[in-house]
Order: sequence, then structure tokens, then C-alpha cells
Amino acid sequence: MLLLIAQRNKALKAIVSFIKFLTYSNLFVSFCVVSFTHITYIVYALPKDNMPIVLLMTFSFTFFTYNGQRLFRLSKKLLQPENIGERLEWVITHKKPLTIFTVLFGIIGLSCTYFINPYCFIILIPMGGLSVFYVIPIIPFYSKSPTLRDLPYLKIFIIAIVWSIAIVWLPLIDTHFGFISRNEFVIAMIQNFLFVIAITLPFDVRDIEFDKSNNLKTIPQLLGIKSSIVLSFILLVTSIYLLYNLPIGDYFYALLIGHSITMIIISFSKKERTELFFAGLIEGTVLILYGCVLITDYFFL
Repeated sequence: MLLLIAQRNKALKAIVSFIKFLTYSNLFVSFCVVSFTHITYIVYALPKDNMPIVLLMTFSFTFFTYNGQRLFRLSKKLLQPENIGERLEWVITHKKPLTIFTVLFGIIGLSCTYFINPYCFIILIPMGGLSVFYVIPIIPFYSKSPTLRDLPYLKIFIIAIVWSIAIVWLPLIDTHFGFISRNEFVIAMIQNFLFVIAITLPFDVRDIEFDKSNNLKTIPQLLGIKSSIVLSFILLVTSIYLLYNLPIGDYFYALLIGHSITMIIISFSKKERTELFFAGLIEGTVLILYGCVLITDYFFL
């Protein structure tokens, strides 16, 4: 009996360790962004000839950006020891292999750009600029210059803009906008922008004390935690309304279910939740949308 319990505990520890590896290494969020991008290809019936390259590039640049920013802040000692939580402790412990794979995926992402529509660079270059200046001072060599994430209330919007561009605009440009009109493109961008803000707000709820100690102004500090969660609900409802006005057919009902489940998960958000709740469940709501779309695609269409 004791041996069985020990084996179960060992198996559970292995599962938790694997989940931490996926989330803390940013493999999970990279897969979430790729899944979100694939949703665009599916629901708008975009040509899929070059889709594998775009998805690989999206995955690679997401992994490179998320890890590159954290590694840069650690190398510049921009994080105080008292503010380093479990996730960053994991990053420090695995810094060397993480750095190697970050560089590797950066090279893979750059290699993919050779095979995409040249017009994609119109948005890739600004995306790169936003990602770089998110952690690097806007005015180089000026010690008091803020980064983009330091500007009041801007952090969450930068994340939503970059995600929306990668998720919607990039595949549309690469496929010469497929069969979607200009107005539908604008609605799709706003819809994804609102959804990303809605699932990013809980992260600012998590970081509310950290942001206060670092003088970073965020929406939860301004509105409070409960009002920020209500705002997430409002954004998700607005996102659903915009989806209803897009030419996505029965995929609307799949995304409606995904949005509803997302609301339920976000309702449990509070600053005391563990890192895995946010990095796993909240970011994982994208995979819920993806799963609903795939089920609809394979079984009902």
C-alpha cells in the first residue's frame, strides 16, 4: 500500500514537473498563439498552402520573444530578488538550455521569413519594434528612459496588439486576404484584440502587488480586482457580438461556447492564485477556443 502511494506521488510530481516545464519555458504560450492563428485559417477558410511556414514562424518568434524578454531582464538585473517568484526561479535554474533554445527558435523564425509574402514585413518589423522596446528603454543609452511596459496602463494593450497582429493580420497578408473584406478584417482585428485583453487582465490582477512595488500603473490598480474581472466579462461579451457579425458560419457557436467557458475560468481569478492557474488555465482558454473550432470542423461541417 505504501509503495502504491509512493508511486502515485512520484507520478504526480512528474506530471506537475512536466506542466511547469511547458508553462515556465513558454512552450505552452507559444503553442497557444499558434493555435489561435490556426483558428483564423479555419474559420475564414484561408488558403493553407503556406500555413505550416506561418505557424512555425509564429511559434518560433513567440518563444523567442517571451523568453528573450525574461532573460534580458534577468541579465540586466531589472528584477529584484524579492520579486522573483517560482516561474523566474525555474528560468534561472534552466537559464543555459533556455538561452540556447531561445536563440535556436529565433534563427528558425528568421529562416521562415524567406518563404512568406514579402508584404508581411510591413507588420513584422513594427511587431519586432514593439517586442524589443517592451523591455529595452525607448531612448537608447538614456538611463531614465522608460520601456513600453513602464508606460502607465499601456502594457496590456501592447500585448493585445502584438497578439492580434500575429493571429489575424499576418495570415491574412500572407494569403492576400483570402476571402475577407476590409470591414470584416477590421472587425476581426478588434474582436481578437478584445479577447486578448480580456484574458490578459487576470495576469495584471495576479501582478497587482508586484506592479505597485515597481510603480507600474495597471488597470486593476485603477479599477480594483472585482471591477477588472467584470471588465473582462464585458470585453468577452463584446467579442461575441463582433463574432456574430463576421462571416464564420457555424464556427460562431463553437467560439461562443469557448468564450462562455473562458468567462467561467476568469471568474475564479484572484491575486492569490498560483502561477500555473494563470499561465496554464487562463492562457489555456485559447486552446479551449481551438478545441471547440476543431470539433466543429471535423464533426459538424
